[in-house]
Amino acid sequence: MNVLITGISGFAGSHLAEYILHTHRDTMLHGSFFSSRHPEHIAHLLGKYRAHTCDIEDKPQTFALIRAIKPDIIFHLAAQSYVSSSWENPERTLTTNIIGQSNLLEAVRAIGLDTYNPVIVIPGSSEEYGQAVGQIKPLTEDAPLKPLSPYALSKVAQDYMGYQYWKSYDMKVIRLRVFNHTGPRRDPVFGVSNFCKKIAEIEKGIREPRLEIRDLTATRDFTDVRDIVRAYSLAAEKCAPGEVYNVCSGNGISFEQIVDTLLVLSSVKNISLVPDAKGTRPTDGGAIVGDRSKFTSVTCWQPEIDFLTQTIPDLLNYWREKV
Repeated sequence: MNVLITGISGFAGSHLAEYILHTHRDTMLHGSFFSSRHPEHIAHLLGKYRAHTCDIEDKPQTFALIRAIKPDIIFHLAAQSYVSSSWENPERTLTTNIIGQSNLLEAVRAIGLDTYNPVIVIPGSSEEYGQAVGQIKPLTEDAPLKPLSPYALSKVAQDYMGYQYWKSYDMKVIRLRVFNHTGPRRDPVFGVSNFCKKIAEIEKGIREPRLEIRDLTATRDFTDVRDIVRAYSLAAEKCAPGEVYNVCSGNGISFEQIVDTLLVLSSVKNISLVPDAKGTRPTDGGAIVGDRSKFTSVTCWQPEIDFLTQTIPDLLNYWREKV
């Protein structure tokens, strides 16, 4: 069986590659990435999978990639995934995420769906739901979509594009709305990883003992990336094409809890918290917690890694080694 991970060099892509190589030893794994150099996140996997350089915004390149591999399963993880970057350059986010996915789906369709119709897993985002201020119960898949950033808008478009290709062409597209996740190798532009990196720098004496913070009351539904990629694999095996599923823990964790955990774990005990000079963002605050009952009922998946007692220490130790 041929499996393709687009964006294999990214955070989730690298963890998914590790999981597939470990659990599906009869699989021929392919991975595409934009850079012509073998990326750092997957350097330890060199020789264990087949690497392909492909810019998904380039239609001929994408068509050539799919035609050459004809994967049985495609995990489409290549994307611009940072909310703040989408504010700074909305055109790049919309082009990469929407046009890139369009190129991929059209490449599959061009081969001829009568003879070739792979399973395609498209991870969306909880950002599609927008901000739920004063939310009382977890969000189900029927909750209205209210995107509040160019990134969120692009994920809604990817989500509904997947639905349209299933409805129009009977393509085996599985849509996921994936809530917050982190773990080792997470880029420090993301909040929790940024906190961990700064704590590691403080411990090494190369940063003053203080953390810049925004709204610590914000509550999000966090899961370890290693649980998330296991969910991706199960989705490809068990979920119904055309359907959409929340992938989340179902539990809210505030940024205050995360920061408090890091302060306890740190060897430096005089770290002060100061307001972030950049101020707050439009998507700060509120509570975004998901209901995973639909996904769990189909796959029996549930998170196995405790976020505060294992994910956070693992991420902090990752940065202690890197700094």
